[in-house]
Amino acid sequence: MAAIQENPESGGDLIRAGASSNRVDATEQVNLPASSGSLESEEAKLIAQVTQTIISHIGIHAKVEVTKSKEGYLANINTKRASAILIGRRGANLKALQHLIRTIVRRYYPNVPPITVDVANYLQRRDNFLRKKALAVARIVSETKREMALDFLSEKELAVVREALTEMPQVRVYAVGTGLRRNVVIAPVTDQSLPESGVNRPGSTPPPL
Repeated sequence: MAAIQENPESGGDLIRAGASSNRVDATEQVNLPASSGSLESEEAKLIAQVTQTIISHIGIHAKVEVTKSKEGYLANINTKRASAILIGRRGANLKALQHLIRTIVRRYYPNVPPITVDVANYLQRRDNFLRKKALAVARIVSETKREMALDFLSEKELAVVREALTEMPQVRVYAVGTGLRRNVVIAPVTDQSLPESGVNRPGSTPPPL
């Protein structure tokens, strides 16, 4: 069994915010949202202001762009030098920042749609990285007929891997463990001793070679 280590990208170039009506750039401190305008625009404005205020207070100069889609709001933070600090190891700082922003915004708008916070499109690059990595590992598994373990993945990251491997029916995916200690394994379907995709194998994590 071989364990494949991750090397996600961090940082990125400064991205200019667009001027379309569904985007909001924040450059000022947080103020209570005004009552004028649509609910969507006021939610986006507050998300941008809260995000801008938090990163300013930790000494980072950045620009925040908020967009709305069917999945909810996306607050993308663009900074020239501090992307790695905001993202943290394996996205830990980014997750904490997102939790804080969600908590503050929901004090004013309890029914606000889901809020995702990103830094220089890190999440999109991370998903692309996971897809490519999963496909590469799956090809090795298919050729060698031996399972391989990925790094610990979140539920969302596991879903990205599953989606990427739908085009490879000769392999299956299963997880060992729960929560932050969820180890993801890609295995050949020809090994009948392995559980079906998505079913945890009790007891242990596949050992490395």
